[in-house]
Amino acid sequence: MGCWVRSDPAVGLARRFQLRPIFCRAVVLAVLGARASGQVGDPGQAGTVLASGSPLRYQISATVTDYCPVQRLVNLHQVMFDLHNASCQDRRHVTERKVPTLPNGPRYKDVRIAGYHFIDWSDGHSSPDTRNTANIEVNRTATSLSASGWLGKASCNAGPSGKTLVQDTFWQAKLVPEVQFVEGEEHTATPVIAEIVPPQVTAIEKLPASCVDQEQTLQYSVTPILDGVAQSSIYTSPRLASKKTGVENDGTLDGMSIHSHWSAPSAQGETELRVTILQSGSESVRPTHAPAH
Repeated sequence: MGCWVRSDPAVGLARRFQLRPIFCRAVVLAVLGARASGQVGDPGQAGTVLASGSPLRYQISATVTDYCPVQRLVNLHQVMFDLHNASCQDRRHVTERKVPTLPNGPRYKDVRIAGYHFIDWSDGHSSPDTRNTANIEVNRTATSLSASGWLGKASCNAGPSGKTLVQDTFWQAKLVPEVQFVEGEEHTATPVIAEIVPPQVTAIEKLPASCVDQEQTLQYSVTPILDGVAQSSIYTSPRLASKKTGVENDGTLDGMSIHSHWSAPSAQGETELRVTILQSGSESVRPTHAPAH
């Protein structure tokens, strides 16, 4: 009997696998070969045995991470004010400003100093601790704390040797800044799995959300399944960040192309991922994407 080759949108991949001869060696379906833009693995190692179906199909595994907004109020490291006046004749106007390190990064929003509280300067000395006369006020902005005012003149007395003994005026305090902010709390969902079974070329996955009005990231991988056996992943997308207009991503492998569209979130925060795998040179029209409902 002569050899025959099945025509299929996925033609181009099986040459990387050792197929069992049936009357002769024939390319039944092409397995996505060689290397892709993005992260690409070697499809040569067999994995978990899955239910047999088409000799070749592709498993799409998508993982969404939600960053759900959470309001937080936390204490920062203490700051210290230590103001002095050693003048025996005049009182002194003083000011000191502290800028603590605030939470910073893409997961933090609306960061500001919302308050503060005093802690003891040292054992036996409360905060604020003063000597002589002092009139100091503490003020805050969204990013700093300031102590300002005036210190009375020092206590100065003549000692037995005729030298002046000076007890300077001081105002000392330790404060703990209280910072309020909104943090994106990370929630990684269980991967959602779908398959492309030739002649089908597109998989559609509905992706749930952990919260509403959140920021999201998405990453998906493509794994060929040959004769029911899962091979090593051959493509891993970059980590995609959600947008109100949706996200497009393209990847290429030898003889194949991968296109994905990740929809904008719905009112409930849910999204949809469409992944299309085509042989290079195939005539295709990139699908239009309806807005999320």
